[in-house]
Amino acid sequence: MFRKTIKKSIALEGIGLHRGTPSRVTFLPAPGSSGIRFISPLFHGPMPALTENVCGTARGTNIGDGKNTLYTIEHLLSAAAGLGVDDLDIEISGEEPPAMDGSALPFAEALLEAGLTEKPGSERSAGRLTKPVEFSKGETRYRAAPAASEAVFRLVYDYPHPLVGRQAVEFSLSPEAYLREIAPARTFAFSHELKALKAAGLAKGGSLENAVLIDETEILAKNGLRFADEFARHKLLDLIGDLALTGLFFEDLIIEAERPGHAGNINFAKLLSGETIENYSKS
Repeated sequence: MFRKTIKKSIALEGIGLHRGTPSRVTFLPAPGSSGIRFISPLFHGPMPALTENVCGTARGTNIGDGKNTLYTIEHLLSAAAGLGVDDLDIEISGEEPPAMDGSALPFAEALLEAGLTEKPGSERSAGRLTKPVEFSKGETRYRAAPAASEAVFRLVYDYPHPLVGRQAVEFSLSPEAYLREIAPARTFAFSHELKALKAAGLAKGGSLENAVLIDETEILAKNGLRFADEFARHKLLDLIGDLALTGLFFEDLIIEAERPGHAGNINFAKLLSGETIENYSKS
């Protein structure tokens, strides 16, 4: 199977979720087998989207060079991975990408509008496990195991709130399923967290235009929830984006996650990037 990039550049503008400042993100076609890279005035050159460059996971996944940080990149990566884009340069003008509506759908739709194209002669590197891999910490658990075909994701989000409870989702990942079932799920927060988030310098750009707010007695969401299990679907959206930091295209795998978060996602991604996983080209 050949690697994919986009045919032309396309840009989106908005306000960053956590930094609260205006931002512009531009998706650019990428040459060769360069993978996904971030281009920012903060860095001296393109920053590869790899786990080794992750520098923080507080309410989002951040990458940096030891001096400067680019915040909240997981939705961009999720859109690219969900659509099967291997090589992409992502130019960001500010400290983080625009939040848009809080989901990955605007980014995925922009990539489709730019047009996906295969790169003949450039084989895709896929990830294949030779044995199951597990990671757990506290109540968070991950497991990946070989499967007969495609990539299957199973995720459980469990939170002790009467309006949330236990949500479980399972999807066979394909561009069509991603666009329809995963990309539209929006980021969310609990009202009791807002004071602490603001004190930590986060959620400065958050509003009901780009997030779902869970109060003690009601869920505040623009036009209502998009799915009854939207919170679990958004956790899966984040997981797909964080696992894209392995630099691998996952297939022939079953990936399970219970009570996932960005820190756990990144640790699991590092594990999958290690010696237990084999790179190969599959036509």
